[in-house]
Amino acid sequence: MFDIVIPLGPNDNAFITSQIEKTRQNVVGYRNIYIVASNPNFKCEQCIVIDENIFPFVKEVAIIHGKNSRNGWYLQQLIKLYAGSIIPGILGRYLVIDADTFFLNPTTFENEDGKCLYNFGSEYHLPYFFHMHRLNKSFKRIYRLSGICHHMIFEQSVLEEMFSMVSKEKPFWMVFLEEVDVSERKSGSGASEYELYFNYVAKFHNDKIVIRGLQWANVRTLDFQKYSHLNYISYHHYMRS
Repeated sequence: MFDIVIPLGPNDNAFITSQIEKTRQNVVGYRNIYIVASNPNFKCEQCIVIDENIFPFVKEVAIIHGKNSRNGWYLQQLIKLYAGSIIPGILGRYLVIDADTFFLNPTTFENEDGKCLYNFGSEYHLPYFFHMHRLNKSFKRIYRLSGICHHMIFEQSVLEEMFSMVSKEKPFWMVFLEEVDVSERKSGSGASEYELYFNYVAKFHNDKIVIRGLQWANVRTLDFQKYSHLNYISYHHYMRS
């Protein structure tokens, strides 16, 4: 069994009710849904709402990177990586789903042997791999596949192991932020939590995972009927009409 974590920023407030409905209908085998909300007044009867301010790095992103509009992007990455160690009572295995991602058909994330199932994308952005290599020289791209597919199942024991390989003297989150190239900080394209974890688990725990392909698309219109043949769609803020 696993829990679900959905980080919710201001760009996706208008669609989160539909997202939660689709998640509840089509994600198979979860226990609880946790919404990590930037709005402290957000309410949801079907979920457990977590104020993002419980995370220790909420204000630190701006301190390390300076004030810019992309800080929320890096903050959400760290929330995903730290949900298992910060959210009270959460299971050690949790599925992160981006708030703009809608599952349209029943989808499993564990096989009969209890192994986690990982989908993949086709993105290739070199600064992500440079960043992970700066975190630890053994961290590198393993597959000609991308871990960026707008959701990912994490295991807390694997995260703790990965964190310990990055720094003994500073918190992982601090090193993660500091190692984003200065030229990439404002663009918001200097690191990827999904690429980092996907390649880490593929390299160090390949016998415990299964990589499988789901049917999905990034879309410009939120039309559930049109895309009803897919496992899921992602309706990104920058693609909306």
